[in-house]
Amino acid sequence: MSTSTEASVAANVQAAVAAYAQALDAGRVDDLAELFWPDGVAEIAGIGTFEGQEAIRKGYAAFAPTQPQLHLAANTVVTSWTEDEATAVSNLAFLQRGDAGWAVQLVGRYDDTLSRRDGSWRFQRRVTTFLA
Repeated sequence: MSTSTEASVAANVQAAVAAYAQALDAGRVDDLAELFWPDGVAEIAGIGTFEGQEAIRKGYAAFAPTQPQLHLAANTVVTSWTEDEATAVSNLAFLQRGDAGWAVQLVGRYDDTLSRRDGSWRFQRRVTTFLA
């Protein structure tokens, strides 16, 4: 596979990871659900597994933000790719702002499978795990 294809896949993965964090922190559950394919899956350790866009929309609506928050995804590495599918891993830090200011609430990891259909990249599966 060419370096330009690799760079293109990596850029699309990074864009999806960033769009997810932005939509999640803004409470835009419709936008968040649209980042997944209609048959996509979001699995969040200790919370649940949501299969399909409607289940993802409803699942994330249940924990829409009630105060300022930030999901920081970092160190994203594309671990395998073709022109139409990629897997990636990212580190996660979740911060909330309370009366005392910003504080880290948890850290974790995203394990993602994304695919391209009709020229668009979306999540096929996102697994969120939390580190103790």
